[in-house]
Order: sequence, then structure tokens, then C-alpha cells
Amino acid sequence: MEPFNPLNPELAVNPYPAYADLRENDPVHLSAMGAYVLTRYDDVRQMLNDGATFQHQYVAQQKLRTGAHVEDEPYFDYFRRMIFVSDGDAHHRLRKLVAKAFTPRQLTELRQKAEQIAGELFAEGAKQGGMDFVSEFALPFPLRVIGSMLGIPDSDHAEIGSHATALNPVLEFLPMSPEVLAQANESVEILADYFLQMAEARRRSPTDDLFSALVHATEDGDTLSNEELIANAILLYVAGHETTAGGTSLALFTLHNHPQHMNALRDDPEMIPAAIDELLRYDTPGQGTARVVMQQATFGGHVVEPGSFVLGYIGAANRDPAVYGNPCELDFQRDLARTRPLTFGGGGHMCVGRNLARQEFEVAFTTLLMEHPSIKVKEDQCRFRDTPLMRGLKSLPIEW
Repeated sequence: MEPFNPLNPELAVNPYPAYADLRENDPVHLSAMGAYVLTRYDDVRQMLNDGATFQHQYVAQQKLRTGAHVEDEPYFDYFRRMIFVSDGDAHHRLRKLVAKAFTPRQLTELRQKAEQIAGELFAEGAKQGGMDFVSEFALPFPLRVIGSMLGIPDSDHAEIGSHATALNPVLEFLPMSPEVLAQANESVEILADYFLQMAEARRRSPTDDLFSALVHATEDGDTLSNEELIANAILLYVAGHETTAGGTSLALFTLHNHPQHMNALRDDPEMIPAAIDELLRYDTPGQGTARVVMQQATFGGHVVEPGSFVLGYIGAANRDPAVYGNPCELDFQRDLARTRPLTFGGGGHMCVGRNLARQEFEVAFTTLLMEHPSIKVKEDQCRFRDTPLMRGLKSLPIEW
């Protein structure tokens, strides 16, 4: 078969037939970019769960993507300190400290704020008779929610939020053009300066927000260094909205194409929390993640040598027919407790903000379907992002 190209822009529109072909005919496939592509649930789960054998090795990955000069780029200096790309003891330490800041009380208190933000955004769209769901809701909603959680004033979102969005390409595996790279470098410096000033203020006068909790988080006398604090605040702000925005747009598009399921949620909103996991299994915003093989590994009899890159396709694993019956069908009665979808990752790198993300999805669709049940998607104007691995729509107009 033809070598699979993970950067093929056609995958951004509908990757699932290509995944099915690989899963059936070449489940440990050496791709056109030199990385092994995994598409079976068990193989992707093995990669995610074994942090000793499969590591991020961020320096090696970014050199492969951007070139040896990447270590001189300002964005790199911040991103290499982030929890989501750290490995081993360093990751364990960062995760314990960052997790200290995510308390059940904060999530409970945040729900009311999230409901207020969702209500305001949808009300504005209803007043106009329609809106682009992506630019006017899916992006600003999680950005304002995570911003509120971090203690960023609403008045700062217009400027600061634009710099968070400018860092989205860094989360992709696509090569960055000089223009995109320059913007990412500028934006990361602006965000770093913003959070540095916030940190100084929180040290003088602690508050009850997530960022203050990060500033003062301790574990056996250990704290985040200033560089780690700033880097991971940027991560929470950027990643805390990017995948949620993609997942929210994909979920609404899916419901539009499954009107009976949309009606079921309208009729029984108590179904929404469980439906979210099935919607995210059916069409997953974070389609894949890469690792470097640290010691010889075997996937179903196929040996992969140390130093190899592997790309685990979460979107493919979530539709593996060996795990989920009729995986290409949307089924709100599906028992996902038995075999959990890999949407939020696995092992030591399970998404630290997954409960926040689930709450945002729940609030978004409860508000939309309960307060604005007559909305319709203008399908002929919908457009998918150009990014195959950070999946979502870039335009999804709706009308009342």
C-alpha cells in the first residue's frame, strides 16, 4: 500500500476511512515521514500507558519537525518546560504540583461562571439571528472559562486571548512557516510577561484562583520554579481552549448529522453528560500524539527499535471495531465504562484538565439545546480546519 502521510490535508476533513484501511492491512505502518503509525486500540493504549518505553523527548521531536535551530527559538524554551511534553521523574514532579491547583471546589464554583459565559455568547448570537459557532462561541467560550479560572480579567481576553490562539500551531506536527514561527515567538513572550506580572502580584497578595494556587503549590517543600510556573500557565491557557474548541465544534456538527440524537438530548438533557464521551469517541479533537521509542518494543508481533518515532492515532483507536461494536455509528447507549475511549490520553499523561473540559462540554450543550432548541446548522458553509491532528472546524455557521 502507499505510504501513509500524516500531513495529508485530506485527513483534516475525514480521516476515518484511511485509519480503517491501515488498521486492517498495516496496523504498525512506517509512514511517509518516517514515523510508525499505530491505529489499533491496544497498540495506542500500550504507547500511552508505558511512559518508560515511549517518551515525548520533546527536543528530538521538535528538531525533526523544525530543524536543529529550534533550540534557539523563544517558543521552544517555554514549551520544553511544559507538563505535557515532560518525561519520567520530571513529569511526575510537575504533574503532582500542577494537580494540586485543580480542586473539586474550583470546578464547582466555575460551573456558574461557565453557564453565565455560555448564556451571554448564545444570547448575542440569537440577537443577531445567527452566529459562526466556531469564532463566536467554540473559541471564546473555553478561553474565557480557563481565563476566569486562572484569574485573568475579562477585559484582558481580547488581546491576551489572541496570543493564546497564535500558539495553536505549536501544538500541531505540521511544519511552521517563518511567519507562523515569528508570530508564535512573539506571542509566547507576551504571554510570559503577562503571567510573570500576575505571579508577582499573587505572591504579594494570594487570591483564590487557579493561577494563585499554582504560584503557592508545594509538595514536600518543592515548588514550581518561576520558569516552570510561567510555562505551564501558558500551557493551561492555550491547551485549555484549543482541543475544547475543536471538540465542541465537532460535536455540534455530529449532532447536526444525527438529528435523532440531537432531539434525544433536547428531550432529555440528563443524557448530555454521558453523551459527551460518546460524541468525543465518535469524532476526537486530538487525533494523535507522538512518542520516541526508548527501548525495543513490540506491537502485535511487530518489533520497533529504539530511536524510532511512533505516532499513536487516538481517533483511530476510538473507532477500533475490535473494541467497539459498530464503531462508526453514534450510540448514546454504548457502554464506555467497560473500555474507556482514549480521548483524554492515558497513563501518566492523562489530561490533567479532563474534568474541566467535560464540564465545559456539558454546559455548552445544555445551554444551547435548552435555551436555543431551534438552532440550525448551515452545512453548506461549514469548513474544516487544515490541521489533521488538531481536528475541528474553522467555520460552522448556525441560525435561529
